[in-house]
Amino acid sequence: MHDRSVALVAVVVAVAARVGPPVPLGLAVVAAGAALAAAVVLRRPVVFGLALALVAGGRAHAATVALAVPPPARISGVAQLVSDPERGDFGTRVMVRVDGRRWLAEVPRDLESSIGRRLMGDRVQMVGRPGPITGAPRGWVLSRHLAGRLTVQSIGDAAPTLWWYAVANEVHRRLDLGSRSFGDDRRPLFLGLVLGDDRDQSDLMSFRFRASGLGHLLAVSGQNVAFLMAVAAPLLTRVRIRWRWIAVAVLLALFVLTTRAEPSVLRAATMAGTAAVATSTGRIASGTRVIGLAVIGLLVADPLLVHSTGFQLSVAASASLLVLARPIARRLPGPAWLCEPLSVTLAAQIGTAPLLLGLAGAMPPASILANLLAVPAAGLVMMLGLTTGLVAGFIRDDLAAVVQVPSRALVWWIDAVATSAARVPLRPLAPMSISILAVTGTATWLLHRWWSRRRVDGSAGSRRATTAAAVVGAAAGVAVVTATLAPPSWAPGRHPLWSGVALVIDPCGGRTVEVNERARVRDTLDAVWLAGVVRAERVVTHGRNTAAVAPVATQLGAEALTSSDPSATDPKRCDRPP
Repeated sequence: MHDRSVALVAVVVAVAARVGPPVPLGLAVVAAGAALAAAVVLRRPVVFGLALALVAGGRAHAATVALAVPPPARISGVAQLVSDPERGDFGTRVMVRVDGRRWLAEVPRDLESSIGRRLMGDRVQMVGRPGPITGAPRGWVLSRHLAGRLTVQSIGDAAPTLWWYAVANEVHRRLDLGSRSFGDDRRPLFLGLVLGDDRDQSDLMSFRFRASGLGHLLAVSGQNVAFLMAVAAPLLTRVRIRWRWIAVAVLLALFVLTTRAEPSVLRAATMAGTAAVATSTGRIASGTRVIGLAVIGLLVADPLLVHSTGFQLSVAASASLLVLARPIARRLPGPAWLCEPLSVTLAAQIGTAPLLLGLAGAMPPASILANLLAVPAAGLVMMLGLTTGLVAGFIRDDLAAVVQVPSRALVWWIDAVATSAARVPLRPLAPMSISILAVTGTATWLLHRWWSRRRVDGSAGSRRATTAAAVVGAAAGVAVVTATLAPPSWAPGRHPLWSGVALVIDPCGGRTVEVNERARVRDTLDAVWLAGVVRAERVVTHGRNTAAVAPVATQLGAEALTSSDPSATDPKRCDRPP
């Protein structure tokens, strides 16, 4: 197939997997076999590709129906962990597979010691009561094949862990052990950059990386796979090219298991494996073909993967880099060392903008600058984590601290960039703001082209007139951009921002954020950010203590108080400058 045909088949397969037409799976497989024979006879591989879409749709429908089968009243048996246990406010949550079905298991506090130190792939004897999952996005539930929630009643030992999971878990543990010198504040960030392990990341850290446009760094993606291949290149080049794809496949499989088979990693690993197979057979596969084949293969194998936000963002970013990065780089003025990374950042932002707007409702205003400053450092952290970070897990803590000095410095820099970018006093980019900026940018570009032609072809008077028009147009563009990004001005009074969250402006302009005791930290941080609030004097909670709003106060540079504190309503604070 031609590259365009591969891309078309990938789109059709994705649509079929998303829709999940009620096609009997047996009929779809028979149709695919007949299409394969027809494709061979007619030499039209696209016919077989379209039949694969029928298979993906049939499998998606069958998987969705299987998830809806009513569960038994009680589940008992050997449960294999398909995620790492994550401790929450009321216990530990972990995804498990029991008798071929996946469940979101909730382990109460009194049983946490039986599962807290286990990792993905470990097997336990589990007894629990199943129930429906409420409050979770449907796409998240479907992409993880979750049949429901499992309230765990007892946990016991079971069969030993399979060897491939044991190897991956040992790598995971060694990287964890080698990161002790980072401290409790930045250790989760290091593990997130290298492994995508976000279990110990605080709500404040997660918010800062989202609000700065750097959230993709905390999820393992194609960039991690690229740096893995770069680190392993000296060893892979020693393997004969005919067998190199096998070494690449083993390495990628180990990395996928170590990073817990995140959808973005599956996409990147499949692409890397496809490219390795093509190279070993003496062929050159274009980027379009590699992306298309990866999407087709993954969605035929697991059609519910199409519902994963991580998979969607990964494919969108890869496709936009392939299509837009080079054209943008050619048109950007300036040196190559600046234009190339800037073009990559702009292409990725453009490709993922529709998805990000649908998820968060707005885009970070400083994301481009933050990515330019942080992404190169994150790449170095990934490479160091896979080399010196792994070595640090086998040596003494004092030596490991010395080995990890470069990584600690880079992690500090990335954290500082995210913190600063999340506090930029600019309004988040809503869809209307992005539309205004896009129109302004297009108009400015067209004006620049018109001005350039008139300067070359026109008379002296005409050149002066066009120069004046260009200056006026540029000033108007700057004014529009400033008005679009400038934070809103709030009138004195109480302004609800979210359920249980309000902004109170006193007559002198002082800001107080009031938070109900039931409001979650994540929701509160998102609410004040979407409202353009980056500074406040006080954060007042109506609960009994300030621990629940301490992250909000830290982000806003405010004082955390309870409503019972006399200074929470002290009118003298109005005399202070805002």
